[in-house]
Amino acid sequence: MTKKFNVGDRVQCIFENEVRIDTVIEVNVDNDCKLALTEREKWFFCQDIAPAPALVLVPQNVGDYISSWKGVSGRTSEQELYFLLERHYEDIDMRNGNGFEEGSVGDWIQRNFEQFIIAVLNGYEIDKTETEPLYEIVIVRRDDRQLLFEIGYSIEVRNESDNEGYWKQQFTEAEILKIDKANGTNYRLFAVRVEEVE
Repeated sequence: MTKKFNVGDRVQCIFENEVRIDTVIEVNVDNDCKLALTEREKWFFCQDIAPAPALVLVPQNVGDYISSWKGVSGRTSEQELYFLLERHYEDIDMRNGNGFEEGSVGDWIQRNFEQFIIAVLNGYEIDKTETEPLYEIVIVRRDDRQLLFEIGYSIEVRNESDNEGYWKQQFTEAEILKIDKANGTNYRLFAVRVEEVE
């Protein structure tokens, strides 16, 4: 008998009357699979689980946006979705119908609404084909570097240690040029490619 699933496979099952997506953490000789199911580990007969649907491909900035709010204060996936959609609609209200800039998170959500919901609820992968090189704007190089951050709707230079993961500190070349144009600055001179930083 061949194995139907292997450790690490993403699968779906019905658990406590709802469809759950999880990862196989152990397979026994009878091809039964153990899943973590967040709250507790549980064994399932292999005929009671199926391959999980493919993960949604999202651009890097959308993945960063979702991950920055996932798991905050123990919310369920449904509560996280509600929170993220509420933020999205607040952004729409603040723009007074002017729409989102092309390539922004809001623009992607507007054009891929169903995929956004699936990504938040079931997971996602970063679309490597669309990934542009990312840069950090390093103003002062020392142990606690001073970087350019996008904090809400403002652009500020702060110490890297001040960022608790909520401020954007990596930018594409197009984003840097747009910041320079809007603010009359020349931050592109301080751009360091992220691969070089690591």
